[in-house]
Amino acid sequence: MALNLQHQSKEDFAARFWARLIETYQRGDKLEFARRIWWLAQRISDGDFTTNQVRLSFNAAYGRSLNPAEWTTLVTTRFIPIRDRYQAMLDEADL
Repeated sequence: MALNLQHQSKEDFAARFWARLIETYQRGDKLEFARRIWWLAQRISDGDFTTNQVRLSFNAAYGRSLNPAEWTTLVTTRFIPIRDRYQAMLDEADL
């Protein structure tokens, strides 16, 4: 299902998303953190966001300046394993 933003821009949404992701991580809620990473990967896959949009919003939220190569490294070493573990739980109906 496509993401349809009616009351906020993609930039506003991204800022809120990353703020909630940071909050979830700081609370130590690993399952919710993984769910949000999985959700973001689905939105990229569905074409709601481009990888570059996500990278730029991540940089803004975290005060970073990752270039595309550094972003790819972060995604492949951190986000994809989290997404895959969450997907495995969904596939096994553990959630």
